[in-house]
Amino acid sequence: MWLSRLDGVGFKRIHMLLEHFGSGEAVWKAEPEELKKVPGLPEKILHTLLSSRDEAILNDWIIELEEKDIQFYSYWHPSYPRLLREIYNPPVGIYVRGTLPEEGIETVAIIGARKCSRYGAGVAYDLAKDLGKTNVIVVSGMAKGIDSEAHKGILDGGGRTIAVLGCGLDICYPKENENLMERIVANGCVLSEYPPGTPAVPKNFPYRNRIISGLSRMLIVVEAGKRSGTLITADLALENGRDVFVVPGNVTSALSYGTNALIKQGCPIITEGNDILQELGIAYREKEKQAFQQKVAMSLDFEEKEVYTQIPEDIPIDAEALCRKLHKNIQEVQYILSLLELSGYIKKIPYAGYIRES
Repeated sequence: MWLSRLDGVGFKRIHMLLEHFGSGEAVWKAEPEELKKVPGLPEKILHTLLSSRDEAILNDWIIELEEKDIQFYSYWHPSYPRLLREIYNPPVGIYVRGTLPEEGIETVAIIGARKCSRYGAGVAYDLAKDLGKTNVIVVSGMAKGIDSEAHKGILDGGGRTIAVLGCGLDICYPKENENLMERIVANGCVLSEYPPGTPAVPKNFPYRNRIISGLSRMLIVVEAGKRSGTLITADLALENGRDVFVVPGNVTSALSYGTNALIKQGCPIITEGNDILQELGIAYREKEKQAFQQKVAMSLDFEEKEVYTQIPEDIPIDAEALCRKLHKNIQEVQYILSLLELSGYIKKIPYAGYIRES
């Protein structure tokens, strides 16, 4: 965290210092002569490293994070998002309020114009709300307009969301989103590379945008004008190998100039939530699951179905618990469990019990 807050040092030099010394603590304790041996370290950076060593300030930072319930994760921390590590210029560290999602959960960015149309706001909200019924997480920037509607939609749909801010996490920008920010913290997280107290100044937002695209497997642009920060985010996403999708807009609207230009460049069109799920492969998996359930319904007799419906998909249940639930004797239940297992409808977890196959 100390290294990440130093002006002018940057990710590459920090990485070089950590490789050379082995840890941030070792860099902190290194003598001037040792630092001078680091290849390519300018005198100005050497002076910055030596003059910034103030343990009282470090302790103040730690106390501040604890008081404001903010976590710091460096690039090398196991909780740092894997997708974000893959981008060209990842942040050295991120500050987080709330809970980062587990690895493996799909993340989709929904972004667009601040001064959006009623059409754009409605589409962003509806797309996100549809995703809220699944396990997909929506990433956006909590700005006015499309961003805010995307956050509200996913939350109203019962899902989780990540807001990436261009200021410290103890500052709500825009101010009117205070209630929304607290909802996001309770159902996901707010995230920033800027330490607490950093104001929301214009120069921060282009850098913020690379994190929005970096956290997401795919990016959806709802509305964007001719010269728009949204288009910068789309370019960053494409540069980092992310898929960019576009909601088509009215060809006579200035707010649709950017989105329609992206379509001309070959970005695929999104018109409903199911389009997103299909691109992620989730809709296909849902169809497979439905087909399996239909197969179960058609091929099992009454007693087998009775046992099968009591077996969870995720938490194993043992034969004795099934006996108590169904008021059946153990021999009868064990026999049916054996048939279901042989037929591939359930599987046995050693020392735990049975769960459904899917």
